[in-house]
Amino acid sequence: MSHTLEAKLSEGKPLPVNPYQQGGDNHRAYNLCLQLELVGTAWPGIFVADLGSTPPFEDVLKSMSPIVAARVLGHGLRYAPNDAGHDALVRDILSCNGNQPWMAVLAYLYVYDLIRVSSTVYNPKGPTPAVTPAFTPRASLEVAAPNPHLLQRSSSDASTLRALEVAANITPWTKAAIANVAHIITKSPTDKFHGITHQDKWASTAGAMIEHFGGFSAHDVLGEDNLHSPKNAFIASVQAHTTFDHLDMWLTPAMNAQQQVIPYTYKICHPEGREARLGAIDIDVDRPVVFRNLIFNGEIIPAPDHRIIALHAACAKIAHMSGAVEHLRELYRDTESIAVMTEPNATYELSRALRTLQRVSATA
Repeated sequence: MSHTLEAKLSEGKPLPVNPYQQGGDNHRAYNLCLQLELVGTAWPGIFVADLGSTPPFEDVLKSMSPIVAARVLGHGLRYAPNDAGHDALVRDILSCNGNQPWMAVLAYLYVYDLIRVSSTVYNPKGPTPAVTPAFTPRASLEVAAPNPHLLQRSSSDASTLRALEVAANITPWTKAAIANVAHIITKSPTDKFHGITHQDKWASTAGAMIEHFGGFSAHDVLGEDNLHSPKNAFIASVQAHTTFDHLDMWLTPAMNAQQQVIPYTYKICHPEGREARLGAIDIDVDRPVVFRNLIFNGEIIPAPDHRIIALHAACAKIAHMSGAVEHLRELYRDTESIAVMTEPNATYELSRALRTLQRVSATA
């Protein structure tokens, strides 16, 4: 990446002072992140030699600056979805034994394997899973009006898209929008990663990564339906789905006045300064999102699982706070045309396309 283009990419938010009690593993791990952050925006050449100057390790250091790597890990500690995920990351950081290049490799792993699990946008294979007619709502607004549960943000099972009740006052005059199925986890737990680190056991598959940082077994939660489980999907407008998939919107548990979690209810969250943009596409950030179970023909269709929602939220927050989301967008953005080699940026575009193919071969 050229220095000019590199400068345009966000480096995220600086890590705050160490919030953890001195003397413990949490404090030591976070301090290592603070020390890595001080290295700055470029790696000293000697650090490449520490890894043997052998691709793909050298490529890792070229693709992720020390400051972004530090913020991926530091904000990862702050925004882990639960204690199990936090503790796992603490162990990961401490296992690097202060070796900063290895910490960069660890951050690379979290970005290009774990965070991409929560977004089809940064999946070079394209949207996963594909939405077939069997997963597409067929009922028109007129048909749905007497049955408001059909328009609820919802989940799908292996054969039918089903929706849960969101409002009792839907009428034929209710504003409508094209909707589709939004999957939360977007890579099958069995998808293999050809890792580049010594943490190959827990980083070998998408499911292993999810269990490591998410703190739950994706196979146990999703069952035989896999990604199409109703616990892993809901109905959203095309605009909301796209925003969610770009990690520009996530859901966190809503709280009542006594700061207690309201069951099945979530608050819409977004990066700083994005509220106006969400309003422009009719996403009301002040309106809570409510998921409920549905009994359909005697069968319980479960709402999206709170652990999966929490993992997506953690990935989105870490991606934005670290600046990693900008690097993902740059790497996986569509290239309009690079056939004309006389274009000023053709060389850069070809180089970027090659790097993307290398990521695919390493992590797909």
